[in-house]
Amino acid sequence: MTDIEASDDDTGIPYSRGARWWRAHRRRQRRLALFVTMAVVLVVAGIGVNWAIPRFQCGFGFSQIRMIEKECVGVTDGSYVFQEQFADVQENIKAENDWAAAEAEAEDLPLVRIALLTTLTTTADSAMSADKIQSALEGAYVALHRANRTRELGDPQPYVQLYLANEGARQTHWETAVGQLEGMFDDEVPLVAVIGQGVSSDATVAAAERLADKGIPMVTGVTTADGIDHAHIDGLVRAAPSNTDFAVALLGFLHSREDLDSAIMVYDSTTQDRYTTTLRTAYETELGAYLRGADQPFPGRSIETGGPEVFDPIVRNICAAGSDTVLFAGREPDLKVLLEALSIRACREEQPLTVLFGVTGTDLQHDEEAMGQIRDGNLEVLYAAGSDPGWATGAIAAPEGFAKFHEHFATLVDRDAADLSDGYAVTYHDALATAIGAVRITNPRDAAAPPRQDVREHLLLLNSEQVVVGATGTLSFSSDRGGNPGGKWVPVVPLPYPDNPAELPDIATYVTPTE
Repeated sequence: MTDIEASDDDTGIPYSRGARWWRAHRRRQRRLALFVTMAVVLVVAGIGVNWAIPRFQCGFGFSQIRMIEKECVGVTDGSYVFQEQFADVQENIKAENDWAAAEAEAEDLPLVRIALLTTLTTTADSAMSADKIQSALEGAYVALHRANRTRELGDPQPYVQLYLANEGARQTHWETAVGQLEGMFDDEVPLVAVIGQGVSSDATVAAAERLADKGIPMVTGVTTADGIDHAHIDGLVRAAPSNTDFAVALLGFLHSREDLDSAIMVYDSTTQDRYTTTLRTAYETELGAYLRGADQPFPGRSIETGGPEVFDPIVRNICAAGSDTVLFAGREPDLKVLLEALSIRACREEQPLTVLFGVTGTDLQHDEEAMGQIRDGNLEVLYAAGSDPGWATGAIAAPEGFAKFHEHFATLVDRDAADLSDGYAVTYHDALATAIGAVRITNPRDAAAPPRQDVREHLLLLNSEQVVVGATGTLSFSSDRGGNPGGKWVPVVPLPYPDNPAELPDIATYVTPTE
């Protein structure tokens, strides 16, 4: 062999050094291709795992629901149950959605979707309690059923489906929920409205502003902060009273009591909380003539920063001021801590005290510990609210539309009348009824679903002959009130609620003006 020849070890056939190099090069290419292929497979598998795991953690088959920071968030038609406590009502919502789809197809009628956007999971520090969320879902379900199967909420077309959008216990995942809602605008069955925002927070405002930019109409749930309305966010109206409405209702109560003339304000100093900050402003504006002592600030979520001891200096100041009334501007957990501190105040024997606040509804009506503190602490506690527990029991006159709501609630939900005391069921019923009202007066003779932008333009036409006969009043909406409901009943409710109706405050219920 020559210098440039060699022999194949297996065959003995001579080959050149060039051929040997070429074979080695091809082997390297094959190994490289195999390596690249394996890398691509691993990357794709990783992407698939990263996509799938958050979804599989929230149950197989729910592609819109994903796990983010240990919470299952996103949008469902009711088939994914966010918490076991909500299983029955979500099953009912899913069944009604399926029924509406079948009827629309059989009758060749339009079908639309409305989404309920709120916090649908709870933690120790969640924005809403599980009981309140359950009540909200039940109220919305009753409105959905009435709208599809009766003429009580107007002409029953188009048919309506209700989707549920969870933004997380502390609203930290609102962008995920809103992003999914935006993807539903142009579906075959389009999303035409959003209801139910339940917390007066910066996150609620950010979500509403983003949806407003997309032309979607909105009806909030139990948000009461002044400024979260159509006057400040296009296409947004509210079903609950505003904090100013609460203050006006409390003013009527104070006018009825000649023994109360000196109030001191206790307020949450958390500036990011729109509910507490605007409630404080409403007190100052509407009840300023009663304010005597210096305002008393406290840090929100007092139960985490010392419990009743947080309020000890405030309680001492209340006693020293000789005030007969406390105007409280804070969240319910802090109110409970304040009541505990007031129940053991040094001046409780000689100085009775009336505590007033405003809230859509409260769990405290069922809190035996708080009731004992009110009784033992020589306290009188009342709140301006979005509803009155006495409406369900017949203890007090109710709005025109409450009886029909209550009849359906008793049949469809089958819970005790006491379960309406938190005010959430009636408020969310009226929120969905309002949205459906706007949908159904929009292009009523068209065979197609109305565009969301057109529905938004009709929100402020729900007045005069086109009012919403809701559970909390005969509601009207116009630009005159900035999208805040006219005809809304705002009772002043005692805590605890008396067994004897004769013990109820002897005042006329405040009804919000229609203009």
